[in-house]
Amino acid sequence: MISMSWYYPYSVWAGQYQYWLPPLPDPLYLMATAFQWMIIPYYYSLILQAYRLVIDTWMKSFEKLAQVKQQ
Repeated sequence: MISMSWYYPYSVWAGQYQYWLPPLPDPLYLMATAFQWMIIPYYYSLILQAYRLVIDTWMKSFEKLAQVKQQ
């Protein structure tokens, strides 16, 4: 990962001990990660709704076929 020492002031980034600490995370990376955590559950919920719709359609068609066979 690219060092973010250019992004933060020297006084904020631990002064003379800056090389003893791991680099600070990239704010754009953190924003993208939060965005993914918002998008991925929404995507999977849409997939589950589509599966539920398909299963309900099949169940209704089987029920109609069973009613037709009984008559």
